[in-house]
Amino acid sequence: MAINKKIKVKDEDDKTLYEVKLDDKNDKKPNHLLRFLLLVIIIPLGVFIGYILSRVL
Repeated sequence: MAINKKIKVKDEDDKTLYEVKLDDKNDKKPNHLLRFLLLVIIIPLGVFIGYILSRVL
């Protein structure tokens, strides 16, 4: 959930009040498809290939 934050900055030179809006859209969420592929497909495939190579060599 994105939370927008507002910060008020006061410039003492000319007495101006600035309002700055910050958003956290750059926060990346974990990619669940990549995690699924890693755990279910890639790791067992690597173990299987290692087993086959150990039998052949």
